[in-house]
Amino acid sequence: MNLNTNHDPAWGPTGREVFERTYSRTKPDGTNETWLETVTRVVDGNLALVGPEHIWPNERELLIGGIYNFEMLPAGRHLWTSGVPGRQFNRNCHRAGWSPQLSDHFTFMFDELMKGGGVGANYSAEYLAQTGAVTADVVVTIACSPEHANTDEFLVDADDTYDMQLNVADSREGWVEALRLLINLSTSSTETINLAVNVSGVRERGELLKGFGGTASGPAPLVDVLRGVAGILRGARGRCITGMEAMSIDHAIAQFVVAGNVRRSARMSVMHWNDPDVLDFITCKADMMDHWTTNISVEVDDDYFAALAAGHPHAVYVNTRVQNCMLANGEPGFFNSSLASVGERGDVRCTNPCGEIALEEWESCNLGHVNLSGMGMDGPAGVDAMPFVLMARFLVRATFVELLDEKQAAVERRNRRVGVGILGFQEWLVQNGVRYSEAAESDSVQWALQHYAAAATRAADRYADSLDIPRPVKHTTVAPTGTVAKLAGVSEGIHPIYSRYFVRRVRYAEGDAALADLVAQGYETEPCIYNPHTTVVLFHVRDAILDVGNSHLVEQADELTVAEKLSVQELAQRFYADNAVSYTVNMSESTTPEELFAGLAEYLPRLKGTTVFPFNSRAQSPYTEITEAEYNAAVDQGVAQGFDDCATGACPIR
Repeated sequence: MNLNTNHDPAWGPTGREVFERTYSRTKPDGTNETWLETVTRVVDGNLALVGPEHIWPNERELLIGGIYNFEMLPAGRHLWTSGVPGRQFNRNCHRAGWSPQLSDHFTFMFDELMKGGGVGANYSAEYLAQTGAVTADVVVTIACSPEHANTDEFLVDADDTYDMQLNVADSREGWVEALRLLINLSTSSTETINLAVNVSGVRERGELLKGFGGTASGPAPLVDVLRGVAGILRGARGRCITGMEAMSIDHAIAQFVVAGNVRRSARMSVMHWNDPDVLDFITCKADMMDHWTTNISVEVDDDYFAALAAGHPHAVYVNTRVQNCMLANGEPGFFNSSLASVGERGDVRCTNPCGEIALEEWESCNLGHVNLSGMGMDGPAGVDAMPFVLMARFLVRATFVELLDEKQAAVERRNRRVGVGILGFQEWLVQNGVRYSEAAESDSVQWALQHYAAAATRAADRYADSLDIPRPVKHTTVAPTGTVAKLAGVSEGIHPIYSRYFVRRVRYAEGDAALADLVAQGYETEPCIYNPHTTVVLFHVRDAILDVGNSHLVEQADELTVAEKLSVQELAQRFYADNAVSYTVNMSESTTPEELFAGLAEYLPRLKGTTVFPFNSRAQSPYTEITEAEYNAAVDQGVAQGFDDCATGACPIR
């Protein structure tokens, strides 16, 4: 390992910009952290979670050197919050559960999205049945001081006939409590209630926010979400809400969060293949305008595969319908809950938004990654497992971070789940003389992945034993690693590169200072077609893998078959990850339905999650391939090499 920090690290093409934009915190003197200061803060904050007797004498030095030189990288949330005084909000992604109190789900969703996290949920009817019926008709009217600068952006319609008034506090907690009150009134009373919501205290649009940064949205998006939720609940009076209605509420919440800050509102929505609403669920993103704040996956299980083999009409129809929708726009994917449940302690019938971790209700992700680029794979002499050991120990310590939600804290204490991931996979292959299309059949690749997984698992279990806590229920994973991979300039997770040259679209909220700066620099922009409060910036990018040795071995996504891509996902699932593997099969325009269907038939039963994405199938697609000449033209104009935050466009910024 390289422990030298007396030099500038080997930043990726956009690595320094991504760090300064996303992870460098402002210090008390008003200046921003250097990379070494960030790394030191992160390491010291993590080590402080346990007593000194549980830390190796040289562990601090090893961690600082390894992270500084990009040999390993904690997930972005650790980089942003570890070592920060006060509430750390250390978890990046979560699963929202269900309980007899309907508001528990939605307020958890709202709160975690506003903290910059991603949230998954299973919307199957059996979960919604426990929540009880909507019993009241709550009519939301809005009051606001005429002196408020944003009163022209929404209808002020409250009068003196209201039954109850709520003055919304100008805080995350205040907005969550406004939503909680609305839902609780809808489920605890039997009357029609006129709720007057006074938003005079909500700060004006464009004001800077502390904490996670960004700018205030003003009251308008909050007004929209409260009115929208009230309307959905009124339509369900006298019964339990359906899964699709619950998804609509969560979508309204997520749109508010996107409009009000710099978050992407990453979500995952799952519904069982035999659910009464599953056919509506499968097509809910057909036009890509509805439910755009979430990824969707149909939950399949052993019963599904048995029904499919027996020719059960519903299973066959679901299978065909999903695959046809995949061809059209990549939605939905499949989530195999039976396979994901192997080795688990509870219900894991949903994943985080990117699909690499199957979670119990209320549980959260705890991730870190090892950069394979530059590492060997030929036997013990060529394989250094120390970064995996160090990252496993880092993540076990992170399970001691305070969690504010007691439901989440309880499942964390029981499971102590960690996810030691990998990035720079394709560089690793190329540097060791292996083409991506050959990886699944390589004995050296299989052996190295098994060795790394065993090292991480053994280190995590031994450390948990020494700390007298339960051993982690799972240990290893493969995440998309979008933003952190950009620090080192390596490929994300185990994905092949999308293209040697491409345009990347990144969404910015209105009022974001970074957006104004990019416009001033001449970057091309587009109004976001999905959210009126958001602008899309286009960046022209040359993939850094072209600077790696053996670059003649590099294969981009449209040069690989569906089966070759799925074989690499199955390789990682079988030899490395005991959690799941986040993977998107990018399909070129030449991919035939027969090729897709054959690949899924072969690999679907062996994968915990399966997602495809047809090139250029969506308006404002995250990636668009360009030629070398088009890239060079952007270089000449000074608008090349942009931020590249996530392979799927779904991850939160931090």
